[in-house]
Amino acid sequence: MYDGPIIDAHTHPMLTGDDQVAGDPHPPAAYLAIVAGSPISRAAALTIAPKADLARTTARNDAVLALAAGSAGFYYPVCSVHPADGQDALAELDRVAKAGCRWLKLHPNTQDFDVADPAVEAVVRHAAGLGIPVLFDAYAPWDADQPGKFVKLAIAVPAARLILAHAHGPSFPQLLVYEIIARYPWWPRRVWIDISATGSLLAGGPFAEQFCWVLRKVGTDRVLFGSDYPLDDPLAAAQNVAKLGFTDDELAAIMHDNAARLLAPDAP
Repeated sequence: MYDGPIIDAHTHPMLTGDDQVAGDPHPPAAYLAIVAGSPISRAAALTIAPKADLARTTARNDAVLALAAGSAGFYYPVCSVHPADGQDALAELDRVAKAGCRWLKLHPNTQDFDVADPAVEAVVRHAAGLGIPVLFDAYAPWDADQPGKFVKLAIAVPAARLILAHAHGPSFPQLLVYEIIARYPWWPRRVWIDISATGSLLAGGPFAEQFCWVLRKVGTDRVLFGSDYPLDDPLAAAQNVAKLGFTDDELAAIMHDNAARLLAPDAP
């Protein structure tokens, strides 16, 4: 059983009064209490920007930046903008990049946008120019075409590093497209799969073996562990991923090494 360090690439600590995503409050200290003494050595702190409210966007981004700065390296900041905010979104992205933002978070469901919107491509292209990976929520039960839209976005902006959170949920077999296009020499393999929520959902069930097989086809060097805290307990999420059937070497990559490489200054 893999027992090395773990990076939790998907958490939602409650930093302001209006970003509670679960029934009970879930401040950063609550997460730290859960993982104290565990192999979890680092965690993403995500926020999600509202539309047409730059004051709240700025406040939320400043909150995750401050949390990261005061956490002795435990939390890393994942800031957000809203694609519909146009040039204001790009300016805010410039600002947070200078302040230390490590990844950008975009959420088609919560922010109510279409992945195929040209405004989304503009934000992704700008983030790529700044060297910032973009973490998308990548499961929309009401948009059956969304997996294909992510493929088109990755092809349109080949310099971008895209992280697809939740592995398309129950539609995870569609990830096989990345194995197919990886056969072409022009494909740079700059798409990663965050298995938060879906890993726990499928562990111990009849689809677990298929999920593991699909992720191996994509490449376990492109898979990231995440808990989706507070919607899942981070330690339980790690245990569930360990039950999916990966080898210890694969788990080392998924639980830690892949995220560590994405966080490195010279990440591919």
